Amino acid sequence: MAEKKAYGTVLIKAKAILDFMMSKDSGVTLKDISEGIHAPKSTTLKILNTLSEQNIVWRNEDSKQYYFGTELIGYGRRALADFDISLIALPFLKKLRDETEETVHLGIEQDEKVVYLQKLESPQSINLKSRIGGKLNLYSSAMGKALLATKTAQELDEYFSKEPLRAITDNTVTSISELNRQIQLVKETGYSIDDKENQPEVVCIGAVIQKGQQVYGAFSVSTPSYRLDEKRKQQIIKDVLVTKKEIEEAL
Repeated sequence: MAEKKAYGTVLIKAKAILDFMMSKDSGVTLKDISEGIHAPKSTTLKILNTLSEQNIVWRNEDSKQYYFGTELIGYGRRALADFDISLIALPFLKKLRDETEETVHLGIEQDEKVVYLQKLESPQSINLKSRIGGKLNLYSSAMGKALLATKTAQELDEYFSKEPLRAITDNTVTSISELNRQIQLVKETGYSIDDKENQPEVVCIGAVIQKGQQVYGAFSVSTPSYRLDEKRKQQIIKDVLVTKKEIEEAL
């Protein structure tokens, strides 16, 4: 099959400009942009002038820096309204379910809970107390801990000040210091673990779905602990991290 070629060199350069601006915390100059996208100043300026005419970017005449324009606000709102993380993630989650032969869940954070969006049953199904639309605590679930790891220290303090850490099973972690330690470990390793904290004898390994500063949700693999020796645990962790990377690259 012939490889598809992108049409419109100017459009590609315009996107490169917008991508470069997105990677910066504040306004950028013509020099910054031309060097950042490896394009001549003259070409970059022509594209910026066109984008400015369409209110896609605007130029501060005092600082000579460019910023995103108001025209993008409407596009952004519509993109968010049309976006469904399930549509992007589902093929990768099905692959993960097939590879691990365990139940895979997809969830989002809502009102400081994890809400199930998808449940892909294992061919070796066990009696999991989960259903689409059901909710989990952030502090006691793999998906929840992965989501907590994206929060700032202030946001975590606010969460812990409002959320009573009640034990759901004998293994539920109810110590804020221990949860903070686990959250830091999630940040370092990229994956989280619910070690029989929501349901006895069920272990979940999860990860967040994140692009830049935008958090889209989280997913996890749930397995009975009797099927999880150390070798299998490490394999599922590896599969989860690969799936996380694949979904984030597809966003």
